Amino acid sequence: MHLMAKETKKEKKARLAAARRNRFKGVNVPVVLESYAQSAVWTEALFNVNPVEFLTGRIPENKTVYNPGSDGGSVITLPELAGFRRDGFSGKIGGNFGTYADNAVDAMARNLSGGAADYDTMTAIRGMVMPAVTSAGIGIGFNIGKKMTRKPRAAANRLLKRFELDKWIKF
Repeated sequence: MHLMAKETKKEKKARLAAARRNRFKGVNVPVVLESYAQSAVWTEALFNVNPVEFLTGRIPENKTVYNPGSDGGSVITLPELAGFRRDGFSGKIGGNFGTYADNAVDAMARNLSGGAADYDTMTAIRGMVMPAVTSAGIGIGFNIGKKMTRKPRAAANRLLKRFELDKWIKF
C-alpha cells in the first residue's frame, strides 16, 4: 500500500493558482453549439419561439418588428415577461397573453399541451416528454459527434494554436 504525504496549505494554494492560470477562458465551439441546440428545444416547447426570438422579442412572422405583448398569447419573449411592449414599459411584469392564458406559467403549460384550451397538469407533463427525449438525444448525439470528429477538431485546434488563436477559441 502506497502512502502519500499530506499536502500542505502552501502547496495546495500553489496548485490551485496554477489550475486557475491554465484554465481555458475562450469559446469552446462544440459546447456553444450543444447549448444552443438544447435551449432551442426548450424555448420552442415552453415559449413557442427560438432562443434568439426569445431574447430579442422579435416575433417569427416579422423579425423586423419589435412587438412583445401583441404577438399572440402563445408567443412568450423575455421582454414581454419583463413587462415591455412595443411602445415601452407596460407596468405589468409577467406578460400579456390576452385570452390565451392568465399568466406566464399558464401560457407555458398551454404551449406544452399543444395549445389546447382544455388542458390539465398531466397533459402539460406529457408535453414535456418529447422535448426531454429530444434533449437527451441531442446530448447523446453531441457526445458521439465529438468522439467521431476528434481528429479533425484536434487538427483545427493545432491550426488555431499556430496562429495564436487558441486563447480565444477551441474546437
